[in-house]
Formats: sequence, structure tokens, C-alpha cells
Amino acid sequence: MHCRRIVNTIFALGTCIVFLLLASCDSTRHVPKDKYLLRSNEIKLKATVPLTQKGELKENLSSLVAQKPNTYSLIGNMPLKLYRYNLRYDKYQKDPKNFQLKTKSVEPPVIYDSTLKKKSATNIRTYLFNKGFFYAKVSDTTVYKGKNAYVTYRVETGTNYLINNISLDIDDNMVSDVVNENQHNTLLKKGMDFDYALLEAEKNRITTALRNNGYYRFTQDNVSFELDTLNKQYFKDAENPFESAVNFIALQKNNKKPTLDIKVIIRADDERKEGYRRFGIRRIVVHPDFKRGDISDTSGLIQTTFDNVDFKYHNYYIREKVIKNHLVIFEGGYYSQQWYDETINRMNELGVFQTVNIFFKDDTVNSYYNGHWLTCYIVMTPAEKYDYNTSLELSNGNTYLAGTNLTLSLRNKNLAKGANLLTLSLTGGLESFYDSTKKSIQLLSRSGGFNTSLDFPKFLFPIRQSKLSSANAPRTILSAGVGLVERINYFNMINISTSISYKWRETKTKFWEVSPAFINKILPTIYPQFEALLKNNEYLQNTYRPTFIEGENVTFTYSDKEKKKGLNYNYIKVSGEEAGIVMQGLNGLFPALQSSYAQYLKFDLDGQKFFNRRHSTVALRLQAGVGIPYGADNKTLPYIKQYFVGGAYSLRGFRIRTLGPGSFKDTGTLLAGNVIDRTGDMKMEFTTEYRFDIVKLFAGAIKLNGALFADAGNIWLARPSPSYPEGEFAFNKMGNDLAIDGGVGIRLDAGFLVVRFDFATPVKKPLYNDGTGNWMFTRLDNVWNDIRRNPWVVNFAIGYPF
Repeated sequence: MHCRRIVNTIFALGTCIVFLLLASCDSTRHVPKDKYLLRSNEIKLKATVPLTQKGELKENLSSLVAQKPNTYSLIGNMPLKLYRYNLRYDKYQKDPKNFQLKTKSVEPPVIYDSTLKKKSATNIRTYLFNKGFFYAKVSDTTVYKGKNAYVTYRVETGTNYLINNISLDIDDNMVSDVVNENQHNTLLKKGMDFDYALLEAEKNRITTALRNNGYYRFTQDNVSFELDTLNKQYFKDAENPFESAVNFIALQKNNKKPTLDIKVIIRADDERKEGYRRFGIRRIVVHPDFKRGDISDTSGLIQTTFDNVDFKYHNYYIREKVIKNHLVIFEGGYYSQQWYDETINRMNELGVFQTVNIFFKDDTVNSYYNGHWLTCYIVMTPAEKYDYNTSLELSNGNTYLAGTNLTLSLRNKNLAKGANLLTLSLTGGLESFYDSTKKSIQLLSRSGGFNTSLDFPKFLFPIRQSKLSSANAPRTILSAGVGLVERINYFNMINISTSISYKWRETKTKFWEVSPAFINKILPTIYPQFEALLKNNEYLQNTYRPTFIEGENVTFTYSDKEKKKGLNYNYIKVSGEEAGIVMQGLNGLFPALQSSYAQYLKFDLDGQKFFNRRHSTVALRLQAGVGIPYGADNKTLPYIKQYFVGGAYSLRGFRIRTLGPGSFKDTGTLLAGNVIDRTGDMKMEFTTEYRFDIVKLFAGAIKLNGALFADAGNIWLARPSPSYPEGEFAFNKMGNDLAIDGGVGIRLDAGFLVVRFDFATPVKKPLYNDGTGNWMFTRLDNVWNDIRRNPWVVNFAIGYPF
């Protein structure tokens, strides 16, 4: 009821806004006489590219049009910002520096300027030329309707050129050797579509290869290209122009694309040939806590040397060994751009420095490497040793009044001067509901916990540090904690946990985490009222019993977000977990050690895909998991290992832990009052989100973004249970078991913090045996009223759902 009032209030406010906008719905009311409002730009494209690429090409061409019309809303196609401008037209005319104009939350009418069409056409032709369409045609027309101008650009790209032969022209043998050794990585391949962006990328690749081999002063300016667009197939006989013309026509009819040859030219371009000098690293100097001043002024500094690296401190901020173990620049080796970048990354990953800078100076000592040496200076400023974080999650639903969860954490980022991260966190949560019989708000549950972890920037026992290099970013995490969950008048459950984990990076896209040992001790206390309800439910009896868990898990993560610079990237996380084998072996040796322990296998998958555009993102997610208990005394997964759905990070149209398993429907009072969490042995979730920009606030400091989303999924039991009829998983009833929700979201994005409000409602519930559930909206002509009457869940959280 509470949520319905919120939704009705939102609809009422929306209606008022619409009425206000109607008062200013004449978008051309302030367009001067003999002028026109630019209503739209349309690109009509005729291109010889695959259909899958045509939409992207059209979007890129649209972005090159010099004059853009006013912003139109996604829904209703209305210029809302222009309408708001018209509402207060006189004020904005008198105050052109108004804050709303600066932040573009309102827009003045865009007056059509015909002179900008020529610039737009030039932009389009230049872009296509750089893409290999050397003979593209662009024309434009303008249609006037009333006070509105509609501009159409007709673009014929023609045929783009393909790359034919690639050759190298290098006037230095050593440089030539390095380039040829790396030529298998070339980006220029025969038969590829020509693109000037490929030339820039190839120039960058060659420069990087040489700089990684000691050529410190080699730059992209030392690389140039020569293009030969003369197609030899057209002119087999230079003395017979008639044959050449026939050949050209024949190739065009066969839809064969013209080709070009590329010559890569590398020159030093100066008398001293600085770009061809190869430099070595003679000395490394580290300033871990640099302050303003001249770096050569060492008076008053603590000066030490560790493993041939010089350290200069104002205060002894961090131990030398920690920094040395994370350096990938080595004394006596060639300069390498890759190791320069990697060292900066390694220092930043330690988490104890605010800034990291590396620069080089010529060393005057003449010896190896043709006498060209560098001194490397690594200059860093310390970060704050301690930081504090607060996380708050709020939710609201039709079955309860409010749910809150607060987390407070304190971090010491440089414990014992070793860049060891100590984290202490305290969590607490409450759930309440409105009791209609007592006509008052009652407490449903409360939870709390304390956790601590110690994160070392290296491998501890039993793995030797030498097994991995610092480039793999090895870490060891020791953790321990205790948590309490209480359902008022029913039970409380204490969970004591400890673990050791190892993390490392295999490549820039592949990451591993291995926990060779974790322990959980679950200690439930069952109250008499709840004990009576459990007598006839074997599944819950096994769930809410004292449990000892000792196990291991392995997690592999693939993410190309960094590689693709956050655009159209993929994320996959796969994990496996086992418990019971070690305890079974120990019990064979020491029978009195632990008579009761959990035994299970568990597998989880989290896959994410993101499609990015300039002002929007489509985000897709699939989560799946299955846990298989085994052993005579283990018929269910331990409580803390069971799956659940619902809440701000799952199916947002359902309260957390109130859905499933399968299409089970409780006809009694045990689960109907949400006393017991709905949990299962299997889980599957699908999420689709369309995220889009709305407006920038406070001069762009905060972005107000929107989202449309749909979630689907459920939990199931691995085996049939008489206590939960229809709760087990089966492929032939999966469609009936799935629950679906949909909704809208508002996100305030400050860069370092995202505050999220998601409003969601069930679209489909599992189809129960009694015929209830299934689709919530069955009549298209009544959807609007159904949406308003449907129960809504309001989710408040920090951060995106994924």
C-alpha cells in the first residue's frame, strides 16, 4: 500500500509537469521572423558496407554534422529542454549566464544556419576519406515546414580501398632488425579495408616496439607512410589504353574493390640521429615521500641503498624491499616503455601513493650500449594512511515497510610500512513490517557483523614469491569475521569465518583467486515457536542446524574492460568450490576431530556484456549457480552457501529472499509472513539494462542518468522435496518457474560515487499449481491501470547493480 502511494504520487507529479509543458508546447514561439528552427538532421546513406556496420557508420556521420537540433526526449519525442526555456524566456534573455543555461538543463531554440551545411559536408567527406572511401559524394537539401527546417544529407560512400602490399624502408640495420622481429604483430594486413586510423595505430605499434628495446628518444614523428593507389590490374599494358579501360570496367562489374600499396618509412630526421640511439638504465633513484623542491637537493634526507637501488626519504614511509619487489625497471637493462608503464601501475596498485611519476635524465658515464645511459628517478607522494567508507542500502516492498543495511569500514593502507592493507568493517541491518492486526510497525529481523582482513602485496607461505613476478601483482589475503542474523521470535544464527586466499594476474585480461582453505562455523539458536514449525519440514531442519565447513575454492575472471578502454567490453567470472574432502581425510586419521561437517560441490558463473554508445549503454548479465550436497548427513547446502534472489542487486521487483524455490507456493503461515528466507541449491538470473544520459548538473560535476531494466530468474532445489512441491529444477517447467520484473531507474553519478534509485514491479510470477501467478498484465488495453495498481518495490543502493 505504501509503495502504491509513492507510485501514484509520481504519476501525479508527472501529470502536473505535462500540463506545465503544454503551456509552452509551441517550440517556435520565440524564433525570429524570417528564421527557422532546426528540427532535424537526417543522413540518407548509400554504402558498400555490411548491414551490421551500416548503423554505426550512420551514427558516426550524424555526429559530424556541425549544427545539431534541440534535444528531444526518448519518450514522446518532445524538446523538453526547449519547452522549459520557453516557460522562462524573458528571464533567460536578461540573464544569458544563467546557471541552467550553463549546465544545459534548458536549451534556447537552435536557429537554422544554412552556412554550416558546407562545413558538415566537408566533415563527412573527410571522415569517409580517412576510412578509405576516397571518392565519396555528399549532397544536402533543406525542406521548410512552417517555422521548422528539416535538413537531409545524402551520402554515397562509393567503394573503399583495400590494402595490398606492405613494404619497409628503414635506413638503420639495428632498427630494421627490431622492427622485423616484431612485424608479425603488424596491424596492416593484405586484403583489409584501408583506414587512416590503422596507420596511426601501426605508427604507435612500431614506436612502442622500438621504445621497448632501448630507443628512448624514438617517437611517432620518426615513422611515415607512402601510399600508392595505382591499381596494377587496371594497367597491365601501359601502351594499350583501350585494354586498360576494359580491365577497369570488368573489375567494377565483378564488384572488385580497388587496392593500394603502403610503404612504411622510418628515419631519424636529424643529424645526430637521436632517434636511433639505444639507452640503458645505469642508476635508479626512488623518492617514496617526495615534497616540493629540487629533486637534486638531498640535504636532510634519509638516504639508503637496497639491492642497487637508491632510496631518499623525508620520513621512513615504506620499507625499501616492498618497492624493490614491485619494480620492473632494472639497473643495467635497456630502457623499456613497457616496463615504465608497468612500474607506474605496480606502484599505484600498492595503494599507498597519491601520485607516481617517473622521469629520466642522461647519465654522463660512457660504457656499454654505445655509451648512452639514463638515470631513472621514481618520484612519489604518499596517500593518506587511513580512509573511512560508509555504504547504505535501503529498500521497500509490498510485503514489508523498510529494509536497511549499513556498513562502516576503516582501512589502514600501510600497516607496518609494508603496503599491507588492514580492513575493519562493521555491518548492521534491520527489516520492519506493518502489522495490520496490531496496527503498528513491527521489527522483522536484524543482522550485524564484524569482519577484518589483512591484504599483503606478495605471496606468503606456502607459495614462494619467486614463483611469480611482480608483473603478476600477487597478493595474499587473510580474513576473519563473525556475523549474526536474527528473525525476531524465531531464531538467530551466528557465523564464524576465517580464510586465506591468493590472488594474481595471469595477463592483462585474466585473473585468478585461489583459497586453499576457508572455515565457517554456523551456530543457530532455534526459539520454541520456530522449532514447532520445523518439525514437519526436513529441508529446513537440515538448513537450520549447527554446521562446520572446511573447504577450498578457485575463481577465474576474464575482463577486457581495460583493454577495450571501457567500450563494448566483456566480463566473465567462473568459480568452483568444494567442502568435505579434507575433513573426511582428517577424520580417518583422527576420528574424534569433528564428527559432523558439510560436504558439497558448488559452481558459479557470472557473465556480463556491455554495448556502449555516446550517450547510452546496453548492459546484459547472466548469473547461474548450482550446489550439490553429498554424503549421508548432508541433504541440503549449508545456510550461508544457499542461493537466493530479489533485492537491489538481483530481481528488483521482488524483495530479497522472498521468491522460490521454483513454482512452490506456501499455503500455510511459515513462509507467507516472510519469516523464513526462500533459498535453494540452484540459481539463474538474466538482467538487461538500458542506461542513458539525461542531464548534467552543477556544471557537469554530477550526471543525472536514467535506466530501463528487466530482470528474470528464480532459485530451485537440486532434488524434489515433499516440503516444497514444484520447488525442484526441471527444464520442461523452467518457463513457468521464471519470475520477471521491469522498471525504471534514476542514477546520480558523481564519478567516485553513484547513488541509485530503482523502481520495479513484477511482470510475471511463477505459475503456481493453483493457477495463480504467471503474467501480471494480460490485457493491452488495460496495461496503464495495471501498472499503477501492481505492487512496486523501491530500491535505494550505492553503485550500479553490475
